[in-house]
Amino acid sequence: MSDRGAGRRLLSSVFAALVAAACFTASAQAQTHVLIASGLGGEPRFSQRFRALGADLASALQRKYRIAAPNIGWFGEDSTFADSHYRGRSTRDALEKEIAAMRARAKAGEQIVVIFIGHGAGQEGESRVSLPGPDVTVGDVQRWMAGFTEQRVAVVNLTSGSGDFLPILAAPGRVVITATKTAFERNESRFAEFFVKAYTADVADVDKDGRVSLLEAFRYAARETKRVYDDATKLQTEHAQLDDNGTKQNTAEPTGRDGQGLLARRFFFEAPGAPGAPIAAGGDQGIAALYHERFALEGRIDSLRALKPKLTPALYDAELEIVLVSLARKSREIRKAEGRP
Repeated sequence: MSDRGAGRRLLSSVFAALVAAACFTASAQAQTHVLIASGLGGEPRFSQRFRALGADLASALQRKYRIAAPNIGWFGEDSTFADSHYRGRSTRDALEKEIAAMRARAKAGEQIVVIFIGHGAGQEGESRVSLPGPDVTVGDVQRWMAGFTEQRVAVVNLTSGSGDFLPILAAPGRVVITATKTAFERNESRFAEFFVKAYTADVADVDKDGRVSLLEAFRYAARETKRVYDDATKLQTEHAQLDDNGTKQNTAEPTGRDGQGLLARRFFFEAPGAPGAPIAAGGDQGIAALYHERFALEGRIDSLRALKPKLTPALYDAELEIVLVSLARKSREIRKAEGRP
């Protein structure tokens, strides 16, 4: 068996798996299920801020990203709050019950997103989010997420001192984002407000495809956080991190091209194929299909890069050229369909 023949067979099997996955995603009408937990403020200004961030995000997820209202659970510090998405106090028991409900209704291939807003503390296995009553620990979250074996999962901890959540929660097929690099970055975090803004305002869609990926939101929020400190000529006391390949080699600057960021680049709140999702301008389903095809081609490029060590240079270059040409043509189709030059 020649190296070239073995390489082509390997490519064929990988690409066939990608096509099958893309077909499943497009046809399954996959849903996204979101839990937002706003924790204890400790003082009025923080309580008001955490409440506003939770309310803004929950509203945008339904209004802008068309996630069904029953799939959005927002919990906060108050016992009651006049908001249709509000489910009550963010106690550990309440959050655990909501996670169990999400597990019961989420189908294979759907998306689970858990977002914490507030204050955090503790190191390594003692890391926790400050809540009314007993705090939620990283061990609790790890146990909760272990139940989602057939879904894509993202855990976004926007609290101060959240860095030690990442190495414990990182796993293959899971996006983990923390507002800080370590548990010692305990000062007020600005990253949370910019991460929420990425979804509530038209500021983070870098590739102009009508959607905001977790990677785009992360990169926007990290950039704006740095700008705030630079403008104030202050030492930056928070450094957001991301891991989405399970290596626990987190980074502050994921590219989405190799290493970290590949999964986050295609993780959207409006899951591919979800009814009414604003996948493309104007909700045009023909344009949406073109975007799905472009994402599939990008997936082939990612797979090629991962397989590069197992392929001959000539085969790698030849296959990469074929996919790059197809990607350029698909991008041209999209621009034409959208009336762009």
